[in-house]
Order: sequence, then structure tokens, then C-alpha cells
Amino acid sequence: MDTSQIPSHAYFSCEVRIIQARNIEFIKSTKNLFARLYLPTGNNKRIQLNTKNVSTKSAPFWNESFDCSCPHEFLENLKQQSLVLELRQRKMLGSHLVGKGEIPWKAILESQNMELKKWLKMDLVSGSDCKEGMLKAPEVEVEIKIRVASIIEMEKQNRNMLNNWNECGCKNGHDHNIWCCAEDCHIFAFGAALEAF
Repeated sequence: MDTSQIPSHAYFSCEVRIIQARNIEFIKSTKNLFARLYLPTGNNKRIQLNTKNVSTKSAPFWNESFDCSCPHEFLENLKQQSLVLELRQRKMLGSHLVGKGEIPWKAILESQNMELKKWLKMDLVSGSDCKEGMLKAPEVEVEIKIRVASIIEMEKQNRNMLNNWNECGCKNGHDHNIWCCAEDCHIFAFGAALEAF
């Protein structure tokens, strides 16, 4: 899509979905595999988002989505960066990088309907915890969708999210002045007492 035709007052939202991994049978450890996604935030900074941990004994399946929205001005900066995805293993202290892959944002923005679904090859990192003689590099299936919305549409979407938040469906009805019921307070007090020991 030609991003120069997008109105300057528009916002865009981005959904990145980490679906599953394949070719991971050569990874020595069979547990605590997760994907880490890096999204740019401007000013040469980025945030990291992690999927849940899964076991590699069966096909690792996450099907987790991450959403963000940004103003139109951010598009030009985004075109010069890449979406970075890492395949990692949780360790006792921190995590260990197994492989890393990148998709240029420019390719996503110029794709049909600004949508891309593909198997991203993970380049193995030297010293990764993989067995010798791997036939295929690990791959992670990703889906990225970028949508353009006006400021009015974004405000409406945010209002809907707040309305859903206000309709909690708790058993006591919803009172905006009360954050939790007496039963909740007892549970919090019990949890705090256990943490003290």
C-alpha cells in the first residue's frame, strides 16, 4: 500500500500475532521456550514483549497477539526499521537466545492490505543450546496486520475498551467507587502475610 496516500491526521494500529514454531526438535532442552518481540517506539528506543513459555516436546503453539497504535508521523521512521523476533529459552536466571529473525517494516507496509503472514527463519546464535547436525533452522509463524484509522475512530475504539472494562460482570454488580469486595481484601491480606515469611 502507498503510505503517502494516508491522511496526516490518521492513526494506524498494528497487530502482531506469534502463532507457532517448527523445526525445534534439535533444541536440547525440552521446556521453557518462548518468543520475544521487539517493537520500535521512536527516538531509537524499543519495547520487548514476551509470549508465554511452552514445552518443545510437542509442537510449540502460542497464538498470542500484541496490539499497538501510533500516529501517522511514525510511519516514515518505521519504514527504516525491522520487526525483530527472537526464539529464547527461559533459564534459572534470565533467558538464553536460541535464534533471531527480522522482517523489515517496509515489506509489511508495502504488502497487499498491509498484512503479512509467514514462517520467519531463525538464524541460530553461536553457542545456542542446539544439537550438532541440525538439518533445518527453527522457524516461527508470524502474522502482522496494520490498519489505518482516523482520530475519531481511535477515540471510539478507546471508549469501547473503557466501556468493556466498566462492565466487569462481577457477582456483586459493578460499583465504580469500590475497587474490591471484602472477600478480595481478605485474599490480598492473606497473600501479603504469606509474602512476609
